[in-house]
Amino acid sequence: MKPTQVVYFSVQPAHFARVSWTIWVGISFWLVITGGFTHAQCPPQTAIRQAYDSLMQLPAGQQTPAFRQLLGVCNRCRSNQDSTYGQIWHRLGALAYFQKDYKTALVCTKRAIAINAQKRPDASRSFLAKSYFNLAKIYLELQDERQARLVFQQFVALGSQFPERFELVAMGYWNLSTLFFKEADYQKAIRQADLGALFSERINRPDLLAANLTEKANCLKEMDDYEQALSIMQRVIQIFEKESKPTVERANAFGAKASVLVRLGWFQDALAAYDQAYRIHQQLENSSYGLSQITSNIGFVYDNYLHQYNKALVQYRKALATIGDDKYGRVRILSNIGEVYWRKKQFRNALNYFQVALDSLHFDDRQKPQALTEAIRSTPYKEYLLSIIQDKAYTWLDYARNQPNPSRNFLQTALKSFQTADQIIDVMRFEQVGQQSKLYWRETTHSLYERAIETAFLLQDSEQAFHFFEKSRAVLLSDKLNELGARQQLPAQLAQQEQEFHRRINNLQNELSELKTGQRAFDSTRTALLTEQEKLDSFLKKLERENPTYYRYKFDNTVPSLAHLQNWLKDRQSTLVSYFVGDSALYMLSVEPAATRLIKQPILDYQKAVQAFLQLCTTSQQNRQFGHFVALSNLIYNQLIKPLSLSTERVIISPDYHFIPFETLSRTASQPDFLINHHAFSYGYSATVLLKETAVSSSGSSEFLGMAPVHFNPQLQQASLLGSDQVVSKIGKLFSQPTVLTDRAATRRAFQTQAPNFQVVQLFTHAEADSIGREPRLYFADSTLRLSELNDDSPYQTQLIVLSACKTSIGVNQQGEGVFSLARGFATLGIPSVLTTLWSVEDQATYELTERFYEHLSRGTPKDLALRHAKLDWLKTASRANQLPYRWAGMILVGNAEPLSSSTKMQWWLGGGLVVILAIIGGRQLRRRNKSAKVGH
Repeated sequence: MKPTQVVYFSVQPAHFARVSWTIWVGISFWLVITGGFTHAQCPPQTAIRQAYDSLMQLPAGQQTPAFRQLLGVCNRCRSNQDSTYGQIWHRLGALAYFQKDYKTALVCTKRAIAINAQKRPDASRSFLAKSYFNLAKIYLELQDERQARLVFQQFVALGSQFPERFELVAMGYWNLSTLFFKEADYQKAIRQADLGALFSERINRPDLLAANLTEKANCLKEMDDYEQALSIMQRVIQIFEKESKPTVERANAFGAKASVLVRLGWFQDALAAYDQAYRIHQQLENSSYGLSQITSNIGFVYDNYLHQYNKALVQYRKALATIGDDKYGRVRILSNIGEVYWRKKQFRNALNYFQVALDSLHFDDRQKPQALTEAIRSTPYKEYLLSIIQDKAYTWLDYARNQPNPSRNFLQTALKSFQTADQIIDVMRFEQVGQQSKLYWRETTHSLYERAIETAFLLQDSEQAFHFFEKSRAVLLSDKLNELGARQQLPAQLAQQEQEFHRRINNLQNELSELKTGQRAFDSTRTALLTEQEKLDSFLKKLERENPTYYRYKFDNTVPSLAHLQNWLKDRQSTLVSYFVGDSALYMLSVEPAATRLIKQPILDYQKAVQAFLQLCTTSQQNRQFGHFVALSNLIYNQLIKPLSLSTERVIISPDYHFIPFETLSRTASQPDFLINHHAFSYGYSATVLLKETAVSSSGSSEFLGMAPVHFNPQLQQASLLGSDQVVSKIGKLFSQPTVLTDRAATRRAFQTQAPNFQVVQLFTHAEADSIGREPRLYFADSTLRLSELNDDSPYQTQLIVLSACKTSIGVNQQGEGVFSLARGFATLGIPSVLTTLWSVEDQATYELTERFYEHLSRGTPKDLALRHAKLDWLKTASRANQLPYRWAGMILVGNAEPLSSSTKMQWWLGGGLVVILAIIGGRQLRRRNKSAKVGH
């Protein structure tokens, strides 16, 4: 991954909040302070105020000693330490800032805040907001960007209440956007830029509007939304089109546009836009920094896109010569030069440049893990840091592979760098708030994990391979389960507050979806939504700071050890098989109770076979192409299963990218010998998630909720599911306390309010999902429930949910994270087991398979074995057409495969237990009678 091309947007006016002044017109400070008062006397507060106002008229260079003298009077006369006293400290902080004495500025401004933050009638909260803005700017100059971000957040929350501070608020949001951009939290950065743009428009400041829009475009570009980013930059350029004189804003607008054009592949247009930016910078004073940025970005084009490495080096060195004291700009250029040498296979030169870049960041990647994590947290621009460490790992790996015999030492060094990169990704993930930002990084880092797994494979290090397999998948799901666990550690009041935030945000999102852009209500609702999201973020950060147990649960990123997993598998007599689909290879890791196997397979043949196989799986045309289907299933079997030599009946598959019905793989190519006859398969998002899911408790909940709408609201245009009500009622009889809702009773509201309280939930309904971006949804009698509307306001007690509907495992595949389906949505609620479907299943087959599944489950059978037995029962009596995998293989079990917990007492067990008890009692009474009879004789 290349370092981000940052395009800085300079906002010239009001960089630091200060009171405007004119030339002093003759009011003497000395007359006010010394003319009417002796040293033993203290001037009244009105005199101090007049003196303050007078001094503000002095030239800035004369103000510092005069204000310090006035401060001395106030210090001697403690009764005068009011809000004006706080403003004197504020002014001294501002003067020290302008003189670049940042330590003094920090002390003075903090003192001003402490005075003006007191609850007193003469205190001005508007002036306090201005002090917060100054404090944040001081932290920026001290390069304490984390603290700057926190203070800017305090400032915008306070400053937004005062119209006279809206200019600073617009600047504050712009600063926040740039800071979150540095943290690679692009979704959060976009939200700040949107708020900054709204305040800029309120006060009619096109320069501030352009600054915020440009930052938003930078973020959209990094998230691959090039069309919207380009549209925004064209708007920004139009803002400055009427200006005839060259400005840094106009130059930067062309530079930002060029960077978007690069991502679109329009390289000549991009170079032309960079040339425009360069020529504008040449006409400006103090333009060396801007010229350096442009030449560096041109080098980026030659390096990454045109692959003209020598031209890239010329541009990078030119940029390095003019970059000045911009530390992060220098780091970026050094890293880029190192990457050019890596591409040229000059590995030692590359490693030297990477090390110089790390030294410039004062980052030592040889520290122990805990110290390393703290160093990562304190480093701004973590994307730059990740890029350097990642490139360093790639270089060592390629260096090893380019030796006659791959050097084990080089590989070990590469592995250490991959481990450090993994730590950086963890820190970035935990610091980010928006899901879109997190998903972006999951996708972006997928190739990093591929090369980390390759390194572990070359070292035959199964433990490290397993670690990187786990970190490459379903991490956000694991985080969500951590969050649910952490929430249980909160006091009820705080948990309620969090739920209220989510409820308000959901309501605002729903309101916004009903409005059109341009409506006044749209803008006000959007502002309210953005503000509410900011409040929630602040609330959550406060929870993390003040609740150590909550923090520990929420940010537990440990991967289970292989030994722990093997013990878990031994108890269940199971094997876990993980797959990693990379760009250049397919990796497989099987973990059995006493052995592991790590295997590398070619990727192209696999991808072709799987695409064709899955198309045949989902259609009734299987019958006409059955020979081809069996041949493909055998081909995939030979790639995915045969090399593993599975030794257990129960197999857990942790897939990557594709959900393949492994039961339908055939051990022979000439005739079907499907794996359903040999193994019971279940599926898991990851081993980490599986081990978390086993801990779910459902004590105190009801047993069974069955829902079958049968007939649907005509507006939903869904066919009736005749007979589903009879099946769900029959299943309910297997439980001692069933609740069955059919027809009009099977509403969306009934599901949302009742489902969390049941151990087993059964849905016979319709579902809608695809892999092209439309949001999955479930149908109820009255309306639908979208994936995004599944919420965890009430903790779910559910052990198992059965989604007897079409395509409930279908959704958009987020690389590095998995398929965002309805099944996964229920997993994020903490439900450990989901019986779901891979394609459009037929009603009668679904009814019978589901019923048979519950019959086997009622006997205490593990869920995976219960599903396998149900399918085998079906195959024994099915017609030739119904034996096609299309009919029976679409239902799969995702998650925990253990039997229902002992607290779920099914009627079969109750009845059977009662018979046994009666038999025992009867037998004892019979023996007593016989014994009594013998004694009598």
